[in-house]
Amino acid sequence: MNVREEAIKRSHSWWFCENLVNHKGMVGLLRLEFPRVFILVRDYSVAYFADYEDWASQIAEVNFLDPEDREGADLDEILTDAWNFFSLQEEADEQYLAELEEEDEAF
Repeated sequence: MNVREEAIKRSHSWWFCENLVNHKGMVGLLRLEFPRVFILVRDYSVAYFADYEDWASQIAEVNFLDPEDREGADLDEILTDAWNFFSLQEEADEQYLAELEEEDEAF
């Protein structure tokens, strides 16, 4: 299995979240498997163009849904999985928008 396939496999419990009503410009990444985390990305426009080091150290704010799970959690693994999912989500979003544009042009 290549790196991309592994990232896709590991992304099944992750969700991309937005609340445009109250928190425009912010997004969240929600992981529903142990340890459950919510990663707040306060400025999506900055995160979109960041490299992994900046994203992990300055942009991604990791919040454990069960605070006691923080102890013993592999934060590097969580951030890597989140980064990979974030990248896959961006790619899928761009592909989806391109498909919509093609459909609009067909009419």
